[in-house]
Amino acid sequence: MLTVDRTSGSDKPDLYVQVPAYRDLELVPTLRDLYAQAAQPSRLRVRVMWQRAEDEVLPDDVLSLPRLEVDRVPAATSEGCNWARQRLQKAWEGERYTLLLDSHHRFVAGWDDLALRMLEQLRAAGTLKPMLTGYLPAYSPRSDLFRSTRPQRLYPFARDEGVLTRLKGAVIRDSEMLTEPVPADFASLHFLLADGCFNDEVQFDPTVYFFGDEVLTTVRAFAAMYRLFHPYRVIGWHAYDRNSRVTHWADHTGHAERHARSLTALRHWFRGERDISSAEVSAFEAHVNLCLVV
Repeated sequence: MLTVDRTSGSDKPDLYVQVPAYRDLELVPTLRDLYAQAAQPSRLRVRVMWQRAEDEVLPDDVLSLPRLEVDRVPAATSEGCNWARQRLQKAWEGERYTLLLDSHHRFVAGWDDLALRMLEQLRAAGTLKPMLTGYLPAYSPRSDLFRSTRPQRLYPFARDEGVLTRLKGAVIRDSEMLTEPVPADFASLHFLLADGCFNDEVQFDPTVYFFGDEVLTTVRAFAAMYRLFHPYRVIGWHAYDRNSRVTHWADHTGHAERHARSLTALRHWFRGERDISSAEVSAFEAHVNLCLVV
């Protein structure tokens, strides 16, 4: 069995977990489960970008979780999920690994060992900059009676004004027969595990409001020579049901204008007018056999 080489030392956290949270009732059980199910909680440094209403509080048992940092901001001042993600990235302190999550998850026992072992399995097989990412199967905060044990692959799903903005997940068939992560075309932003330097190399663009951010992150990661893979075993679950949380666009006006600005920003990115070149965009389009803008 492969072992995880933690050069930062066993007495220091080597996995920086980033959790943007916007008025989400599932934040508390997510944090409790994140620590409870970790094989080595001492390896975790967890930072929450907590965009909260004035009357929302976290219980003492959560606030006392080791190496948990909570960056509190009034929800009214939030500029959206990628603004929060960029702020979390800036707090990276050189940990060897980084994990991007949402604030509504459950985890399998030993999720950290399982995920890091898959990442290092890819590196040992020759992938210099592996990224483990995917849509986790669903759980329901209201009736958590069934959780799928089948991992998913990401596919392109929909466009806005010709720009690819949305992805969808589908079950990986015969996953029980697999022994290694599955090559992926696209990244998920509710589960993304990579080396910590990802935080410097692919910094989130806060002008992209919501839809399209996973596609943009994928292209930029590809240009930075990351190679993407889906887990071949379930590492955790994600709540797709939004009833446990208030969305940013329910609290803030101007959603249509923010989305329009996102599309403008995405077109600039995909024309090679930002930090990636048109040649790098073309290389990605050839890789997935798909045009990002039509």
